[in-house]
Amino acid sequence: MRRAPAKPIPRPMDANGARLLAARIRAGVSIGSRIELIGDLAGEHGLRAGDRGVVNAIGEHGQIIVEWDRGLTVAIDPDSTPFQRLAA
Repeated sequence: MRRAPAKPIPRPMDANGARLLAARIRAGVSIGSRIELIGDLAGEHGLRAGDRGVVNAIGEHGQIIVEWDRGLTVAIDPDSTPFQRLAA
């Protein structure tokens, strides 16, 4: 007689895990996604509408860390920075 595979036991999520999950949901993109700025990014970075990059990480406060095609790695705030996710 063949046994059914064991089901994993769900473990409760700790506070840090819950915070990181909420930040990822709030960001609206996943790591590895390509994005494009729709508006200029304020600051000394010089990023402008049309600049594209790849999401490298999502910070615990929801900021999106992007490696831009121009060679910069800059974090953006998804609530105040207009961007769109590009099709894969």
